[in-house]
Amino acid sequence: MTRSDRPFSRKLVRLGFQILGRDRAHRQDLWPGLAIDKPSGRVTWRGRALFQAVPAQAIIPRDLPLIAVVGSGPSLKGQKISALGDDAAILCNGAASLADRIRPLAVAVEDERFVFRHHAMLAALPWDIPLLLSAAAIRAWAERDPRPLQDRRIALIDNLQKPIGLPRRAISHPDLRQILMRGQRGAFSVAPDDGVVITGTVAFTALQFAMAATPRRILLAGIDLSNDDQPRFYEGQDRAASGLSDGLPRILDGFALVRDNAEKRGIELSCASPVSALRQIGYRLDPMLEAFGK
Repeated sequence: MTRSDRPFSRKLVRLGFQILGRDRAHRQDLWPGLAIDKPSGRVTWRGRALFQAVPAQAIIPRDLPLIAVVGSGPSLKGQKISALGDDAAILCNGAASLADRIRPLAVAVEDERFVFRHHAMLAALPWDIPLLLSAAAIRAWAERDPRPLQDRRIALIDNLQKPIGLPRRAISHPDLRQILMRGQRGAFSVAPDDGVVITGTVAFTALQFAMAATPRRILLAGIDLSNDDQPRFYEGQDRAASGLSDGLPRILDGFALVRDNAEKRGIELSCASPVSALRQIGYRLDPMLEAFGK
């Protein structure tokens, strides 16, 4: 069974901003109460200082031996996440529930709907765990309770096509030439502090941050992209709706481009999910999370 996670009042806000015009409809991510001055990193909530955003490098060190991008696919349920160890993983959305088993580099959330549904999970995260958050996720969190965000280490997830404080722009916009790596299909950001390409899965956003940190190896875990009709590893039958299937071609185009770029840069890229659609586009199956048994 699935249900919508966006409150009806928020649906009305979205509709209202869409009526005002497509170019600036994404201003609804901030309204009401959130203000982000991206050049200075100052973030305020209802006129009061909330936190000072930090660059991603302050959260994700460069040249690590391994960065794992961990999603919440059903495949993760049968794997040994502790094999990753501490200070190696970016936990995406519901993978935040693993923070009591491994200490992550960061937790990444870009969709406000996840915050509406799982605010308690996020609010329970220890204060010293850094976050990668979109404007919409920050606002949704602050609406519930801004205290867990206060003076925390947080790097912004900004959508290059719908940037904070600027009008919507095409992926082909001249201002993005130095930021984007583009192929015949797909694109990704080489400067995620300036913004990222949003494809419909936060795992791809986290992968852009991981690539920018130039680790020797990147492991993708719990990124199945093949079974969104099943509950995520942490869910019961009352599961959240998923739009992954509808956007899968666009998502895979992005992952394919990163695969090719990682090979050229000498970054080993592999996938721990035996059922992942990433295997269909050449991602090597990595047995690391099966190494210690179930």
